[in-house]
Amino acid sequence: MNTIARHFGTCITCGLAALFILTSAPANAQAEGLDAHIRQLDRLIAQAAAEQNYAAAAGLQRDRANWVALQEAIAHNDAARILSLQQALANPYVYTAGGSAPRPVETAPPSAGPEFLHQVYTQEADGSYRQLEKEEASTASSGGGYGGFGGRVSSQKIPGDRSNVRFAAGALPRFVVKTYPGQDPSDLIELVRFEVRGARKDRYVDMSRSSHALYHHSSSEVTDNRVRITFTHLGDQVYEIRTDAPLPAGEYAFLNGSKVFAFGVNE
Repeated sequence: MNTIARHFGTCITCGLAALFILTSAPANAQAEGLDAHIRQLDRLIAQAAAEQNYAAAAGLQRDRANWVALQEAIAHNDAARILSLQQALANPYVYTAGGSAPRPVETAPPSAGPEFLHQVYTQEADGSYRQLEKEEASTASSGGGYGGFGGRVSSQKIPGDRSNVRFAAGALPRFVVKTYPGQDPSDLIELVRFEVRGARKDRYVDMSRSSHALYHHSSSEVTDNRVRITFTHLGDQVYEIRTDAPLPAGEYAFLNGSKVFAFGVNE
């Protein structure tokens, strides 16, 4: 195992040992520590992809999603979610880098599909790909009650009440996403419906609800704003994303962690 791989293993171990320290550390220290882990994962994912080690890239991508989820849980003081993530964080993907330099890539025709991995596009009638509105979601929470007791709702939000990418009522756009070989797109992508609310009329999607009492804490995922989707492999690691029926009018987005690919359906 090379230096990068050993360093990564050490970072994971230290991160787990410090999990409860993170929850009580100042907010800026929490953010810096977790951001450092996520940046390290980003570097390793890029290195694995450059080596064409797509199984490692997919495994590291799953680890990254767990760390992002932990970051959100700590931001919302969601103790139940933090505990539920411990098992996944305790069993990270073991990546042994092939070397400091990427392996040479044989010359080959460019692969079909969208330009960027893990981003949702629409495929137009002429075969071209159109980007959706791309945003980075921020986290928000409401509730909590007196002294932190009561109910709390954790949400993701993006600015504005209306996407600039629109589809006609009754339309069935052809949504597509490209992944690494061997990667299950359902592990990455989900479709949600936004609710427009707040003084600034931003778009919100509730992710979890938690309740706090003196001797009891519970947390559950919000599912009534999720839209069922299925994936069909089109070749070259490109998957078509389908809904069961045309979407009702409203604001929607595909989520990949905190990355948001938004669109709207007209009345």
